[in-house]
Amino acid sequence: METYSKVGRADQDLKWARIWFKQFSVFHHRRGEDQRPFTADEVVAFLRNKRDAKVPAWKRMKIIEALMAYRLRVQKQGVEDLVPLQKKMEQIIKIEHAKNGGFDVIDGVAGVINPLEPDVIQAFRRALRSDGRAYATEKAYVQDLKTFMTARGLTCLADFETIGDQDVEAHLSDLAVDGNVAPSTQNRVYYAMVKFFKLVLKQDMGRIEAIRASKGTFVPTVLGVEEVSSVFAGLRGVYLVIAHLLYGCGMRISEAMRLRVKDIDFANKQIEIRDSKFGKSRLVPMPDNLIAPLERWVASREVLHRHDVADGIASVWLPFALDRKYPNAHQELGWQFLFASNRLSRDPQTGRLHRHHLHMDNFAHHLRRAVQAARLFKHVTSHTFRHCFATHLLWQGTNIREIQQLLGHNDVKTTEIYTHVRNPQESGLVSPLDRLLGTVG
Repeated sequence: METYSKVGRADQDLKWARIWFKQFSVFHHRRGEDQRPFTADEVVAFLRNKRDAKVPAWKRMKIIEALMAYRLRVQKQGVEDLVPLQKKMEQIIKIEHAKNGGFDVIDGVAGVINPLEPDVIQAFRRALRSDGRAYATEKAYVQDLKTFMTARGLTCLADFETIGDQDVEAHLSDLAVDGNVAPSTQNRVYYAMVKFFKLVLKQDMGRIEAIRASKGTFVPTVLGVEEVSSVFAGLRGVYLVIAHLLYGCGMRISEAMRLRVKDIDFANKQIEIRDSKFGKSRLVPMPDNLIAPLERWVASREVLHRHDVADGIASVWLPFALDRKYPNAHQELGWQFLFASNRLSRDPQTGRLHRHHLHMDNFAHHLRRAVQAARLFKHVTSHTFRHCFATHLLWQGTNIREIQQLLGHNDVKTTEIYTHVRNPQESGLVSPLDRLLGTVG
C-alpha cells in the first residue's frame, strides 16, 4: 500500500509540474518548447508576475517546486540555480505568515483590489464583484483575461479600443488548435470574454465562429454501493459526516463546507443549501441516518462556540455585508459554520479574525487515503459522491425532474448525463464471450 501511495504522489507531482511549466511557457511566449532550457531569472520574472497578482507565497513555492520537478524529470537537468530561489521563498513565507499575526487568510474571500494591477484588470474585478460573481469565478475569469492580453500584447484598458469579437474568435481558435485545451476550458474563456465585453467595455460581443475544442459524451465516474461503503469505512469523525452529506444529499463539497448551524432544520428533517452555484439556494431532505450524527455535531459546535465567546473571539465571516445589516450576527451560534476550523483566520478585506470553515483540501486529503485503503483505482473525488447520489437515485426509479431539483441544476439536460451510466442490475446483455465459454464449459 505504501508503494502504491508513493507512485500516486509522484504522478501527481509530475502532473502539476507540466501544468505550471505550461503556464510558465505561455508567460514567456514559448509554447511548444518543452525541452527548451530555462533560467532562474525567467523563473523570477514569472514569480514576480504571480506576486503582483496577489498569489500567496506558499503557492509561489509550489510553482518553484513544480519547475524544479520539470527540470529533473522531463528535461533531465540539474536544479542547482533554482535552490536559492526555494530558500528565499521559504523566508518570504515566514514573513507573510508573521504579517498575518500567525493566522491563515480566509480562503475563498476576495481581498482588496491590488492598485498595482493594470487598470483593465482592476475594472474587471470591480465589475465581477458588482455582478455578484463568486471569488473562484473572479480568479478564473481574470486569469483568462490576462492570458488573452498576453497573447495580444495588451497592457491597459486603452489598448482595447481596437479589440473586437474577431480577436476573441482568433484567440479561442488558438486555444483549441495550439493550446489543445479541454472543451470546458475553452467555454470558460468564452464566457469570461463575454462578461468582460459586457461589464467593462459596455458592448455585446458578436457571433463567435471559433474552432471548437472537441468534446465527447461525458460519462461521470460512479461507484457501486459496496464501493461507497468501503470508502466510508476509511473515514472517521467530521470527514465521515461530510462524506455522508455528499452522498446522502447530493451536495457539492463547497456547499457542505459552507453549511451554517442554522441551515440544519431537524424539525422538518431538511437542510438548506444557501448561495450555491449561480447564487441559488435549495432545500434537500435530511437522511434519517444523518440526524443523530448531525445532532452530535451541532452540540459539539455549540461547545466550541461557548469557549470562543468566553475567550472574546467568537466571530464568523458573513457575506453580502450582512455584518453591517445585523451587527451581532457574526457572534451568534446560528451563523457559525457547522464544520469549523480549529484555527482562526484573517479576513483579507477587513483584517478581522474569524473562525472559518474547514479547508476543502483537508477533506480531499482524507478521502484520498480512504480510497487507497479501499483499494479502488477509479478516479474518486468529493464530486464523485454527488454523481453516485444522482445515479443511484435514478437506478432506484426516481423521476429525473426530482433529481434535477435536488441537485440544483438549471437545465434537465445537465441531469441527463446520469442516464449514460449503465445500470448493472438491469442489463440483460450477455457477452458473446460469456456465451461461448459458458457453452464450452
